[in-house]
Amino acid sequence: MTVTAIARRDAAADSAAGTRWQTTPAVFVLLLAVTSRGVIEVVTGKQVAYAVQLICALALVWILHRRGAALPGGAVRWGGYVALYILVIGGVASAIITLNTWHLDSLIAPALYVATFAVLGLMLCWGTHRDRVSDNLRVVTPAASAVVLVQVAVASGQQYLGWTFAAGSDQASVALQVRPAGLTGSYLHYPLVLSVLAILLVGAWMRHRRPVPLVCAGVAVAGVLLSYSRSGMMILALTLVFALLFSRTVSTRLATLLVVGLVVAAVLLFLQGSPVLDRALSALDLESSGNAGRVAQWAAGFETWSRSPLLLGSHTGLVTNITRNFGGVSFGVVESSLLQQLLNLGIVGAVATYWLLLAVVRAAPTADVWVRAGAAACVAQTVIYQSVEVLPFVTLLAILPLTFSARPVVPTLIGQGSG
Repeated sequence: MTVTAIARRDAAADSAAGTRWQTTPAVFVLLLAVTSRGVIEVVTGKQVAYAVQLICALALVWILHRRGAALPGGAVRWGGYVALYILVIGGVASAIITLNTWHLDSLIAPALYVATFAVLGLMLCWGTHRDRVSDNLRVVTPAASAVVLVQVAVASGQQYLGWTFAAGSDQASVALQVRPAGLTGSYLHYPLVLSVLAILLVGAWMRHRRPVPLVCAGVAVAGVLLSYSRSGMMILALTLVFALLFSRTVSTRLATLLVVGLVVAAVLLFLQGSPVLDRALSALDLESSGNAGRVAQWAAGFETWSRSPLLLGSHTGLVTNITRNFGGVSFGVVESSLLQQLLNLGIVGAVATYWLLLAVVRAAPTADVWVRAGAAACVAQTVIYQSVEVLPFVTLLAILPLTFSARPVVPTLIGQGSG
């Protein structure tokens, strides 16, 4: 290699490094904003906070989308855009059926629901439609680590020091225990955010074997456990299960089994008889607090859907928290994302939604077993819990494939984004 070629290579690497460190603060601010609606609400109110959160989510996914370069010969997955078009077209048809069925005075609730999932679907398409190379992992990892530390620090203050400046904590459903919201504005969103960030940081550690991401992933896992969230615990447990299923070599399976064994040993050693373990095991008890009502809602929701047009929805924007949060008409929730989509958008919309979600699993590099397993666990969890409409949760899923590029970064490709 000539001196000129070496100089050009080093200049390209320096330029890429400079771009990386310039981008990291922006990614941190956007990631914090996406996961901190509760703080924005203090200043602006809930509806404006949702709008700010959505704008930041779009900006975050778009920046990471554009920072990469299309991988020559890499997979292109146009099926996501097809699913998005089907979701929107089916959503419009479902909105018309809903309007006629319930004689609504306004189309705002159905239109808001369809628009919300159109935007969520668009972000999932940006994140998954083709393989890319980028240094997004080096940009996102420090930002995600910092967000985890901030979220868990605030949540710890809410649990143990009585902090109340950020709303959204729960002090009633688990006796004598505070279920914190961190900065998310909801104790239900907080563990979902930490679960996906833990998956991302474990994947980062597997790539580079640096200790900080692993430590921060441990902090995130501890945050999930101490939040007494069964949905978050389910994601963590299912990640272990899917990691075993997705492992392609004997050595990987043995390593995964070792991790599972260590987790079980840690649970038995440190959590035996603790409220955390009792809460986790209560997920298997249909008569436990919360589960009895959830099962009743599933039964009622399935019966209602069975009397609907089936292929299309007849409750668009009426069985969701989205409309309720904006002061519109709402019939409540069904505590299952799958049932929610069947009621609101019918089979057509439900299939399109899960096609977009599963695209995250398909787009994650096969070598990143824990990332693929975590993404699959997140999607599986939505069948049980109503999390598919949680904006930070879906946003974080969308950036997983953008963070873990298919091949190591080529410095000269950084910043040469293509659609």
